[in-house]
Amino acid sequence: MATRTPSPKAVRTDKIKRLSEWEALQEAHNAMFKVQETALLPQGISLPQLQVLALLARERRPLMITELARWTVKEPNSLTGLIDRVEAKGWVRTHGDPKDRRKRLVEFTKEGVKKFEGAFAVANKASEKLFSVLTPAETKQLKTYCQKVADAAASLSRKPGLRAQ
Repeated sequence: MATRTPSPKAVRTDKIKRLSEWEALQEAHNAMFKVQETALLPQGISLPQLQVLALLARERRPLMITELARWTVKEPNSLTGLIDRVEAKGWVRTHGDPKDRRKRLVEFTKEGVKKFEGAFAVANKASEKLFSVLTPAETKQLKTYCQKVADAAASLSRKPGLRAQ
C-alpha cells in the first residue's frame, strides 16, 4: 500500500493579508525579467550583467563590489561571481583600491562601454513596449509605489530578526 505524502492543512490564501499584492509584484517581476532576458539574448548579455554595467554608467566612476551589491540588493559574495563573468567577457576590469587593498573596484573597459550602449538600447526598446500599456500618470504612480515598497523592504531587511529565514 502506497504511503500518502503529508501535506499541510488547506490554507485559504485569500485570507492571508497582502499575499495577493506580493504575488502580483512577483508575477510582474518574473514576466518583465523574461521579456528583457529574451530581448537581450541576441546581444549575448544577461539582465543582471546589464544592470551592473548600467550602474557603472550611471555613476561614471569605478565602484566597489559592496556598492554594486547594495544597489542590486544582493550580498557581495553572490555578486562576485557575476562580476567575474562580466570581467571574463572583457566588459569590466577589477583592481584593488589604492587607498584600501581589502576593497575591489570594478570599472568599464572600452568593450564594456560599447556592449552597454548596444544592449541598453535593446533593453530600453523592450521596456518602452512593456510600459506602453500604462499612461504617463500610471507610470509615475507605479514608480512611486515601487520605491515605497523597496524602501520599506530595505529598512526591514536591516532589522535583526526580520530577515527571511
